[in-house]
Amino acid sequence: MGCNCCGCNTLLTPEIKEVIAQSAFVPIATLSEDGQPHLIVVGKVKEVRNDNTLVFGVYKMEKTRRNIAETAVMQVAVVAGKKGYRLSGKAWTEGEEVFLTVEKADALL
Repeated sequence: MGCNCCGCNTLLTPEIKEVIAQSAFVPIATLSEDGQPHLIVVGKVKEVRNDNTLVFGVYKMEKTRRNIAETAVMQVAVVAGKKGYRLSGKAWTEGEEVFLTVEKADALL
């Protein structure tokens, strides 16, 4: 899914960014090295950087951080009103932040 307004290749369209901004809670799923999924729920996305990277503040997230170090696989779901998206991509951590570079955006609703 890309931007419909101008033909660019931006994955996070203005509509998706608006849904991200309005999502009060964000489920985050990661995958361990042995294929076990791990699901948590966090508060809002802290920031969207470079039009395709979500930034989350870290509060504990020990298993999530371990899974990211092992596989870098991460998905999040954002929902606001009757619009929702599953965002998938590669994750990494730096200090007190978790980053997700979105490689795929799928409409949920």
